[in-house]
Amino acid sequence: MGTSRNDRSPGTPPWTMAWAVLGATDVPVERQCMEIWRAASADRGDKMLRDFANRSLAEACRVAAARLSPQEAVARFNEISRYESDAGLVIDMGRRAIARCAAERGTAAKFVAELFSEAISYYASRDLPSYVAAAGRVANATEAIRLKESLRRVTKQQVESVGEPRLGPKQWQEYVARVLRVLQDKGASK
Repeated sequence: MGTSRNDRSPGTPPWTMAWAVLGATDVPVERQCMEIWRAASADRGDKMLRDFANRSLAEACRVAAARLSPQEAVARFNEISRYESDAGLVIDMGRRAIARCAAERGTAAKFVAELFSEAISYYASRDLPSYVAAAGRVANATEAIRLKESLRRVTKQQVESVGEPRLGPKQWQEYVARVLRVLQDKGASK
């Protein structure tokens, strides 16, 4: 039987602000979301764009648009991503996103929103447990779960505001770059 572990985000300067606001009850969810995306993007640099701009994820948009059953969509995604050696974690997020999207009979844009909501959930989950019940932070696990759902919702809304994805190789990369910019800047005016 395996064990589950939760590794924190790296203790590098990009994460300082995200840690300062994560789970804070007086900081709007939009701001928390923005700081997490800024930290992840600064920490991972160009690798984040390369991972999310992976061609398998563009192909998954086509699968989502086909409105298959969840089982068919996941099987097709597994076929598409079978030989991926890069972007392993993002491919796993894509698998969960295609299953959710297919279950809701979503579109390509909904798939992308699910994909990035999986990512924000992952990033928040790395650090949020450290702040539960701390002064001025979420009080308990139930509130932490609600916060993660709010982070997912905000991320989905921001991704959907970018519009329908373009699936040609260059257009897909440009679209993903635009999504990442929106996620890092949306909370600034809130």
